[in-house]
Amino acid sequence: MVAATLIGLAMGYYLDKWLETPPWFTLVFLVLGIIAGFRNIYILTGRELKRQRESNNNEDNSPKSENK
Repeated sequence: MVAATLIGLAMGYYLDKWLETPPWFTLVFLVLGIIAGFRNIYILTGRELKRQRESNNNEDNSPKSENK
């Protein structure tokens, strides 16, 4: 999340310097970077939840040893 935000901030800053339009590109790309960071967290959380569900299903379906 931090990397996406910093990349967006840097891109906007350098575009503003190049095109002499401060602070518009900085603000726009900062917001896009923050959105991208939250999107990455959402995707990673979904993957982890799916992995945990599959792990729990595999444990439930495995044969249990019986002690006699």
